[in-house]
Amino acid sequence: MYLTSKIFMKYEAVNESVISYIPNTAQRILDIGCGTGDLGRTIKSKINCEIIGITYSQLEANHAASYLNQVLVRDLNSFEPYKLGKFDCIICSHILEHLYQPEELLTKLHECLYPHGVLIIALPNTLHYKQRLEFLKGNFKYTDGGLMDKTHFRFFDWDTAFDLVNNSGFQIILRYADGYLPMPLIRKFTFINPLVSHLDKLASAVMPELFGVQFIIVAKSS
Repeated sequence: MYLTSKIFMKYEAVNESVISYIPNTAQRILDIGCGTGDLGRTIKSKINCEIIGITYSQLEANHAASYLNQVLVRDLNSFEPYKLGKFDCIICSHILEHLYQPEELLTKLHECLYPHGVLIIALPNTLHYKQRLEFLKGNFKYTDGGLMDKTHFRFFDWDTAFDLVNNSGFQIILRYADGYLPMPLIRKFTFINPLVSHLDKLASAVMPELFGVQFIIVAKSS
């Protein structure tokens, strides 16, 4: 589902769970780890706003420039975001796990948020049940995408995802696990989709570390 943002690869994903928490009144949005700009393009189709994207892949930047107002190629491990001014919304969707010290970037982002602004973070859940099964089988192999992406430097569970944001000085407004309950046979019967959706949400809420594919956190500066 999620591809890595490397110079020879393209990150092409629209995280609908992130979009649902972007304020409709947001005029300036910073998309950190913008990939090829697909997320920004979708946001612009819903909100009249300015979006600045950051990526460390020139290949991604070339694509994203067609959709976003401005795209910068930067090393996020040493990025100084304050030079870009203030934003109503800052998005970090599946990017913090690629950094050496994501806390440092989050701390810097405080001065980039308006008092009413929100920070929206999406992090992959390393302890999702499928990955646990791989661990139980003795498999700890890096891949070209997914939870064990070879460009991931940090791994998060439900608690450490909270600690990452909270310890960086942000006030968490909302957090939840976005996931599903394994019911392959039941899902074939489309007439019970509402029930399946309800069970997915219930399972992810009760056992976020087991059934959550990603953690969504919405926060503001303290």
